[in-house]
Amino acid sequence: MKIGFFGNTNNYPFMLAQALRKLGHDVLIVITSEELLNRPESRYPEFDNGYPEWILDAAHLTEWDMMTLSPSLAPVLDVLSTCDALVLNFTGPSFWPLLRRPAIALLTGSDLEHYANFATVEVRSATWDPAYKASVDGQMNLNLLRDFVQRQREGIREAVAVRYFPRGLVPNGDMMLNELEVPESRRVFLPSAELDLIKPTPAPHNNPVRIFCATRLTWKLPIEPGRSLLDYKGSDIMIRGLGLFYRETGVRLDIQLVRKGLHVAETEQLIVEEGLTDQVTWSDEMSLTEVWAEFARCDIVIEQLVNGAIGGAGLDAMAAGRPVIGNARREMFEDYFGQHSSVCQAQTAEEVCAQLKRLVWNPAKREKIGLLGRRFVEEHCSPRRAAQTCLERLRPACATDRLLTQKTSTGHGYYLQRCYDDRKALLSLQQASKDTQAELEAKKHNLQIAQADLQIAQADLQTTQAELHMTQQTLRNTRAELEAKKHNLQTAQADLQTTQGDLHTTRQTLQNTQVELLTIQANLARYQDFLPIRVLRKLRRLAKNRK
Repeated sequence: MKIGFFGNTNNYPFMLAQALRKLGHDVLIVITSEELLNRPESRYPEFDNGYPEWILDAAHLTEWDMMTLSPSLAPVLDVLSTCDALVLNFTGPSFWPLLRRPAIALLTGSDLEHYANFATVEVRSATWDPAYKASVDGQMNLNLLRDFVQRQREGIREAVAVRYFPRGLVPNGDMMLNELEVPESRRVFLPSAELDLIKPTPAPHNNPVRIFCATRLTWKLPIEPGRSLLDYKGSDIMIRGLGLFYRETGVRLDIQLVRKGLHVAETEQLIVEEGLTDQVTWSDEMSLTEVWAEFARCDIVIEQLVNGAIGGAGLDAMAAGRPVIGNARREMFEDYFGQHSSVCQAQTAEEVCAQLKRLVWNPAKREKIGLLGRRFVEEHCSPRRAAQTCLERLRPACATDRLLTQKTSTGHGYYLQRCYDDRKALLSLQQASKDTQAELEAKKHNLQIAQADLQIAQADLQTTQAELHMTQQTLRNTRAELEAKKHNLQTAQADLQTTQGDLHTTRQTLQNTQVELLTIQANLARYQDFLPIRVLRKLRRLAKNRK
């Protein structure tokens, strides 16, 4: 059987592909990421110089290319269409409607909770400019995102088996699989540890005891868009637990951390606050082979401490025979495997501190737990067993699959090109529409300017008319004032003439009075010698008053 793989999250699909090859099957795997942890050379240094023909490097494809079915996907889908069955990881389930082969959806977190979730459309478009979002181009891209999510969901729903975590471990994922009508009978776990390349080595018994954290330093909530709760490792709980151990015991440790994860800077600050700076040694991102070498050098490994799952790093550390401190979920061990875990249970800083006290001073305990861990993964986490489970699900479906007669079909290439041509034509129509809209907007703008000019002219005319009305009113008022002044002048002239007549009369009267006075003075002069002095004075006063 020829089995095609798409996606390689944490090299987990590659490990499964290798196991299938060892079982005699032809395998093709498509690598989709530049991240070291997701590339085969991280696991096999010999691939640094290039890949064999059964490994196709498609890391040049962007996430948007995959979501929108870019024609550049055609070579990848061409080679996958030659396969009898598929194992689809990352965005791979979204290609199932184009390939329609019996497939296993190999889900590891965000491929279900993000890529198969319609809420992703709103998350992805939340930062778009509102004008762009409302435009034809924006609406087209929103439809492309919705179409991608729908295809991802269809690929998961139609898979012959869905690899996911045991029920109860990731409630949100359980809810989504229920929504997609994936029954319990189609769910598989496929836990795998690297049992061939990782050999248990004698415990080093370092002094001080060497602690290695094998997980990403990602711990701050809320969950970022595009991520799953499984990405959060509780690194802050680890640092606080290490700090509590040092404060309570005074015992120094050799703490080894890797600069990888979303919250490296925040972790560094927390280390300072806990007083652990001089006990911590930092390393840059490591390949898997370097991580395995670090397992051999350390005494204790710390895995995730929150409500996630013990992942590949923890299982590989158990394969190396090292005790692992982590949150060993009951749903994963007791409920699924049917036995207690050898993981040293811790979910709080206090529990981390207690497990350190239990292990640091007891090398024999560390060795015993390490042996139990190796025995556990050998029994339950064999890649060969996981590969056999995949074959058990794929073989019956391949035997009855009617599409096998068309397995070399390249109809998807036509579909991709048609979609591309349709989008190109639509964009051309959009551009023409934009040009027409621009012309309309220009004409509308010119019309608005002309209307504005007309309104200004009308306003000017109204102002001029108002000014004319005011001028006319002023002229009428001025005329009225002139008439009033003319009337007043005529009245004043009449008064003047009357006054002149009165003045003439007064002058005439005065002249008559003066004549009379002269007559009296003459008479008085004649009789003054005969009048007594007293009478004379009275007459003079009388004459004086008459003047």
